[in-house]
Amino acid sequence: MRFSIAPAMQKLVDGKRSLDIPGFLAECQTAERYNFFGAYSGEKHQGDTSYTTNALLPCILGLSETENLKFGTSVTVLPTQHPVRIAEDACLVDAMFPGRFRLTVGIGYFQGDFDPFGVSLRERKIRMDIGMEVIEAHRHGRKMEIPDPWAGTVPPRDAALGEDNLEVFIGAWSVPGVKRAARTADGWITDPIRSGKWISHLAKVYRDECEALGKKPRIVLFREAWIDKTDAAAEKAYGPHVLGYSKVYFDRGNAYHEDYDPWLRDVPTSNDLKLHHVLPDRVLCGGTQTWLNQIGEWVEELQPEELMIRMRHFQGPDLSSTLDAISQVGEEVMPVYAK
Repeated sequence: MRFSIAPAMQKLVDGKRSLDIPGFLAECQTAERYNFFGAYSGEKHQGDTSYTTNALLPCILGLSETENLKFGTSVTVLPTQHPVRIAEDACLVDAMFPGRFRLTVGIGYFQGDFDPFGVSLRERKIRMDIGMEVIEAHRHGRKMEIPDPWAGTVPPRDAALGEDNLEVFIGAWSVPGVKRAARTADGWITDPIRSGKWISHLAKVYRDECEALGKKPRIVLFREAWIDKTDAAAEKAYGPHVLGYSKVYFDRGNAYHEDYDPWLRDVPTSNDLKLHHVLPDRVLCGGTQTWLNQIGEWVEELQPEELMIRMRHFQGPDLSSTLDAISQVGEEVMPVYAK
């Protein structure tokens, strides 16, 4: 199994969010030194977040400042953007850095990311399906008139770009989403907030759909994560950050379910959410042995080909501690899976 990171693009300076390009690159370059597989960047248009308004541009920056690390968007919200632009940009980046870029798209779930584009969440399914069809048509030179609510004609991929090495994954956290990933993409990236039991249910749906289509299932497991010398030290360093992040997901809805999170019956609001609710079977938080035990359970149950870990948020932990944690994963965890 391969390991990747989701580095932060922002940090707090005097209590205010600030773009953190040096920190982003430091995370990526440290991961590369320890032979991590890749790094992923996300997209947000409203709200406090460690991401930026564009998932692709940080990938280009990271690709230009590393030699072997693979970069991917996770995710580009496809329904809000014209799919021809997404397809052309992704193919160009693939040609600029052959075999090192992965486009991951998602259907989106937060109206705040749709409002700037005048798009309703009600339109996201049809826009997502058309978008995936446009990307495939562009890459294979298939003529296509783009239907409403988009418009235009799909151009063929520029022959000057050479061989097409692009991978297209879908980030999804629902049954229709993982079925779409099986039908139309090269692989599926999970969300970071659902429990392993919930992910296991979705993984079965995904694998069954892949089997019916004669495709190999490819799963990237995305998890919030922090490693330290002991479990107690890890919880002290990371607990406040992951709890705050979990409360945001709680308030947005659809992140927890009583079938997989029975504690939810006793947690009516995000203010009642505690660390012991969200850590088990969801967050990689602890010392090396705790990591190995939890990853072992997930590998047996989910069979992911890649584990993406997000360690730093704009609120913290700080960059120096994050680089130490990346190093510890590279030295003490990854060698177990390199055998």
